[in-house]
Amino acid sequence: MIRPEFKTVLLDQRGAAVIIWSFFVISIAIYLFISRHLLANPDFGRGFSYAAAARAVFWLLALIDFGYYVYWKRYLAPEAVLRDAKKSKRLRALEGYKGADEERAAAVVSTYVTREIVLFAIIEAIAVYGMILALVGRFLLDQYLLSALALVLLIVEFPSGKSFSVVLQNLEPPEQRQ
Repeated sequence: MIRPEFKTVLLDQRGAAVIIWSFFVISIAIYLFISRHLLANPDFGRGFSYAAAARAVFWLLALIDFGYYVYWKRYLAPEAVLRDAKKSKRLRALEGYKGADEERAAAVVSTYVTREIVLFAIIEAIAVYGMILALVGRFLLDQYLLSALALVLLIVEFPSGKSFSVVLQNLEPPEQRQ
């Protein structure tokens, strides 16, 4: 059985995930700000002979990352998190467990949070490709499209309380589930 105070610590990890998620979202706005201000200089981003080739490469990388995002989503399914929790290292904040149930819960939440952060990073790479395209070849429309895609995916992947509850609920025996 999981103590109520430890369950609070487990649920607090959602707050940490939300903070990290916020940094990823804010960084997209920063990328847009940087490219807009750097591109105010008419000499910047012009004359790169490799801009068209770079455009194709970065769009290909964005498509690969999107495919990787779709692939990685399967690792966030509650069954996958529960199955693989033994293989993951526990977050330092969750080392105060007592007993096997709390140890398993700490491992599951650590696995889930770590995988969420990896998913955020995969999504963030798409926005970074957009910024590079804007800086290399003044492909602002490309940056807006890739940034919008990254923002939509980050919104979809917001670490909601419901997603954490589902993971924690699967830890409890069926008779204790609400």
